[in-house]
Parts: sequence; C-alpha cells; structure tokens
Amino acid sequence: MKTLKKTMLCLLAALLLVCALPTGCFAQAEAPQLAFDPDGNFTILHLTDWHCDYPLPAVHKQLVLESLAAADPDLVVLGGDLSEAAHEDQPAAIREICELFAQAEIPFFITFGNHDYMHGYTIDEMFAFYREFGGAYFIGADEDPALFGCGTCSLPVWSNDGSRVAYNIYAFDSGDSVAGKGYDSVHADQIEWYRAKAEALKEANGGDYVPSVVFQHIIVQEIYDKLFPAAAPYSVGVREYETRTYDLVPIPNLANIKDGYIFEKPCPGYYNYGQLDAMSRNGDVRAIFCGHDHYNSFTVEIDGVDIVNTPSVKPHIFLRKINWGSRIITLHEDGSYESEVLLAIDLAQKADSIITATGGVSRVEIAAVNVWKAFADLSLSFWKWITGIAYGF
Repeated sequence: MKTLKKTMLCLLAALLLVCALPTGCFAQAEAPQLAFDPDGNFTILHLTDWHCDYPLPAVHKQLVLESLAAADPDLVVLGGDLSEAAHEDQPAAIREICELFAQAEIPFFITFGNHDYMHGYTIDEMFAFYREFGGAYFIGADEDPALFGCGTCSLPVWSNDGSRVAYNIYAFDSGDSVAGKGYDSVHADQIEWYRAKAEALKEANGGDYVPSVVFQHIIVQEIYDKLFPAAAPYSVGVREYETRTYDLVPIPNLANIKDGYIFEKPCPGYYNYGQLDAMSRNGDVRAIFCGHDHYNSFTVEIDGVDIVNTPSVKPHIFLRKINWGSRIITLHEDGSYESEVLLAIDLAQKADSIITATGGVSRVEIAAVNVWKAFADLSLSFWKWITGIAYGF
C-alpha cells in the first residue's frame, strides 16, 4: 500500500512539474494547413521588393497593413529583397517584418531575392531568421538542402472537403548574380526537383497533374522573346542572355501584354536552365509570379504559362507610383486563377487610409498620378495596336 501511495505521489509530482514548465519548452504548433474556403477560393497576397531600412519605415508598414486588410489573404508570399538593414540590424529587421504576419495570424513564406544575399549572412542563416521570428506562421521550408539556394519547397492547398490536393504552390530561390554576366536564375537541380514533385502529385491525384503556381524573385529569360526582337548585326542598344541577343527598341511589343504596365526592361537571369520549358510541357503551372523589376506589373502568356510581374512595396519616384503596391492572387478549386494589382494610390484614397500621413505620398502627388494613369490606360490600346503591327513585319 505504501509502495502504491509512493508511486502515485511521484506521478502527481511529475505532472505538476510538467504543468509548471514554460510553453516554450514544447515544440511549436504545426503550421496551419492551407485549404480552399467553402466557395472554392484561396487568396494569396504577394508582397515583394520592400528594400526597407530598420526600423521599418512607416510608409512600408502602413501599406502592408492596409493591403492585408483589403486582401484578407489566406497566405502571404514575400517576394524577396525585403530588408536593406545593416548587418548588425538584420535579425531585428527581419523580426519586425515577420511580426506583421505572425501577429495577424497569417501563414507566410519567402522566396529570396538577389539583395537578400548581400547582408553578410549566408542565405541559410537568413532563412533561419525568418523561420525563428515567424514561428508557426512561417510555413516555408528548404525541402532539399542539397539544391541550389535555400527555400525551394512545395506547399499543397487542399480542397475544401480535405479529400485531395486541389492546387500546389511552388517556391524557388532564383539566386543572386552570375559573375561578369548578370542575374542568376532557377537552376537545373531545382527544375529536376520540380519534375519529380509534379509527377508525385500527379500519381497521388489519380494520374492528373495538379494545377500549380510558382513564386520566385527573378523573371524567366523567355520574357524577352515576347517583348523584344532578336538583335540584328551592329545593333546599338542590345541585351545579351547566354546565346541570345535582343534589340532594346524604345517600346516593347505591348501587344503581347495581357494586362498591367511595363515601365522598365525586365532583368531575367543570364543562363536559362529550362524552367519554363519543363513547366509548359507538363501543363500544370498556371502562372509564375516574380518581383525584382520594381516598376512592372504586367502579365505575359508564354507557351501556356502566364509570366506575372508584381510591383514593389517600396514607394517609387513620382509618376512611377502607378506601379506601387502588391498583388492579390485568387486560386480557384476548379484549377483556374485570377490576379490583380493592389495599387497603393488606390488604397491611399480610401476614407480610412493613413498612407498619406506617413509621408510616402501626398494628396497632390496622388492626383497627378491618377491623371497620368488615366492617360496611360487610354493610350494603351493604341500602342498595343501600333506595336503589334510593327513587330508583325
């Protein structure tokens, strides 16, 4: 009897000790599962190219907060090139960014940009900062550390009834730069990883590829095939990508732009490892969403895949504020998707907005940008017609 009593007392003491331990001693809760809502929709907010100092400037923070309120997303994708803080401030700067989403209880992940490689930390260390400060709400992963870069992963979005993976989200690190050449790109080993992942999803889906979208920082090289002609001998303004050279005519082929604006020449990676070709051949990828080129917000379809540029969160200079904001992407359980740019100037004109109070943009500037936007919208059809004819010869 004494032995039984002693055993019970020991068990009780152990239970009390466990209850007294701080919650930090336990593993974090599992990351939220991504799933379609009852209407068959899943909303993503793409926020890219913050290029912000530390502490986070008020205009950046307010734009993000108002974008979150307007989009009410199920997931946030950070498109890279976020903090430009000094080396010693980088961890604190990333903590401040992560807290925006952790406090809002919204899952998020990051696809690194070229500037994320420039702060004196390895890209793996940078990834560890986001994972630490994002807690359970940071759902990115480095699925195969042997792959180029860090953070390449696959995130399934389940059907509303939880019976199947209805959509898949791919995240790729497109790297930094190629010495003496230009920017980097998604590498061959990542593309092989994608192929294997797509086939595994297909097998689990009864033999049909799972509709997918891709997020990465640097745009694919084929964008130049749609926007600029091949360079003729002795061309003055040209841009070279590996074995191809393009003539940088003043106005690109606007006829091939489905929507949005282009205010700067895209900057893809120098080498092309066959990413778009692999994804187009499978037919599963609906769109590749990129950042990097701050002043562009276009959608261009290439070989059945939409190439979509999301503009920068960082305020632009004057009239380029047309393309200042983020992008709302809505996936549909039937395999389709749609997206729209959430412009900062539109948010700033709402009655409850305080973006102008942060000093990032004035009411006068908004009025001027609206006039410029109206002119751009009015003339776009004309220029699409003109460039379509010109490039047809």
